[in-house]
Amino acid sequence: MFTRKAAGKVGLGLLVLFGLIQLVPYGHAHSNPPVTKAVRWDSARTASIVKGACADCHSNLTNWRWYSSIAPGSWLIQNDVSGGRDHLNFSRWNHAQPSVNEVVRQISSGGMPPLQYKLIHADARLSAAQKRELIAGIKRTYAKDPPPTRGDRG
Repeated sequence: MFTRKAAGKVGLGLLVLFGLIQLVPYGHAHSNPPVTKAVRWDSARTASIVKGACADCHSNLTNWRWYSSIAPGSWLIQNDVSGGRDHLNFSRWNHAQPSVNEVVRQISSGGMPPLQYKLIHADARLSAAQKRELIAGIKRTYAKDPPPTRGDRG
């Protein structure tokens, strides 16, 4: 059975561990590389939905909020932003992007935006109607301003 003294030691140990993990440098860079070519959205509505649900991870215009500097959350956020930018980046529209079919598949399946993002960003919790609007807007954008594509992945 835990005594009060043992609980205090465990609590102090956890506090020290939390302080120590803040020293790990990963997740603190918070860079926003330059935009090489911004996508030209089909409409202001599509741009608005993307800004609220996608742009933090899929552009070089990430809004690095205060909690993105606190480990271990900073590690997850850095990983999500790096992976998101590598897969689809609306700020590097002159570089190879996934096909429109792949983007639509990710949105339709609920894979994007990811759950951990939706939990703390209300704008990312898209209704069925907003998802349909986003998909239609993405399709029109790809038709109007197509990026070089990598093709579908499976």
